[in-house]
Amino acid sequence: MPYGKVSPWRNEAAFEQQSNSGIAAVRWAPRVAPWKVRRLYENDAQGLVDEELIDDVAYSLYARCQSILAVYAAEQGLVACPLCGAEIPRRQRDEQELLRCPLGHWQTTWGLYRKSYRHKQLWAGRAVTAFMEFVQGLPKARTPREKMLLIDRLIHACHQSLTGAAARYKRPVACNLIQGKMKELIALLDGLAYGPCTPPEILRTRAAWREEVAPYLFHSTADHNNEGI
Repeated sequence: MPYGKVSPWRNEAAFEQQSNSGIAAVRWAPRVAPWKVRRLYENDAQGLVDEELIDDVAYSLYARCQSILAVYAAEQGLVACPLCGAEIPRRQRDEQELLRCPLGHWQTTWGLYRKSYRHKQLWAGRAVTAFMEFVQGLPKARTPREKMLLIDRLIHACHQSLTGAAARYKRPVACNLIQGKMKELIALLDGLAYGPCTPPEILRTRAAWREEVAPYLFHSTADHNNEGI
């Protein structure tokens, strides 16, 4: 072999090693524990303000929404470097396409990157607006009540599928945000505590959920945790 040349096999091995080490830097925010959401509403119903718990849930949801929106952007053709946030345009859907940070901080293949979020309930679907509004709204919220209202609006939002002129509610975005299967999460939302101290805005959300959404949710005996990506 001529001096200075590297065999194709060695190049491929080095490429694979760099890509695999690059994907190790990718982290997706986890879903929130359901007991925290349940406790949040129990406190609210009694007029108790646990700012630490409210912030914990709010910013955990914020991080989760950011992950969902990052996946949405990647599917649209724009990947963010997990180390510095630099934008990496994706030009094709070839799994071997190299995603390389323009600042040289990170690289992996599109196939490995996409595999990192498959079947993790990070698909924005037809609820992308709900995730965007929460991410935009939370930094502006100044009081525990404002944060609670944002949380309430978000977890009661739904994915919709359009059939003709009518919208059909398919599943709650709680599936993306809170740990559990779809039926468990519907039961969680149905069973959240409300009381004399519950703000009227939250009571209105509950009424809309029970009257306009819950009866029309798409039910199936299948586990919806693996729907989409």
